[in-house]
Amino acid sequence: MSHVTKAKKWEQEQRQKLEKVYKLYGSRMFYRAMQILNQREDAEDAVQNCIIAISRHTDCIDLDNEAKTLSFVYTVISHCAIDIYRKNKRNRQSNVNIDDITEQAGNVDIENEVFVSMELKRVVEEIKKLDFTYREVLSLFYLNEMNPREISDLLGLPYNTVRSKINRGRKKLLKSLDGKE
Repeated sequence: MSHVTKAKKWEQEQRQKLEKVYKLYGSRMFYRAMQILNQREDAEDAVQNCIIAISRHTDCIDLDNEAKTLSFVYTVISHCAIDIYRKNKRNRQSNVNIDDITEQAGNVDIENEVFVSMELKRVVEEIKKLDFTYREVLSLFYLNEMNPREISDLLGLPYNTVRSKINRGRKKLLKSLDGKE
């Protein structure tokens, strides 16, 4: 078999793998993007960007291991949606005039918004410092907003184990946050 034939066969296999991933997880990708973006058009763009990103890393797709593949797809779609969210946010900020800002300033507590943003960054940094066992479930629970049942299904762990890890991880997280106040 020639090198060209092998390359075409490999390319066809990768295309089929992507099509299968889209068929299996397309609706979940769209749902996750909608959770982040709240706009249909942007969510559709995020799914398209996700498929393109996944096509560059088809070696990470293991269709025999659904939990691993789903985790990979959720991570990629979340990143794609967040990228679009940030891009939209930058565009909105650059298109705002000073009158709009002063008008909205009376309605929004800017200091509180900054405080909440700083606290969120602090919590994320502390989650990153935890053991992988707790970091994984807390990231899925708090940052990906998945419930314990979804986490259980995704990771292939018993439901009560996931709940225990969330509770233990939360205690460790609160302990580390209290130590830094």
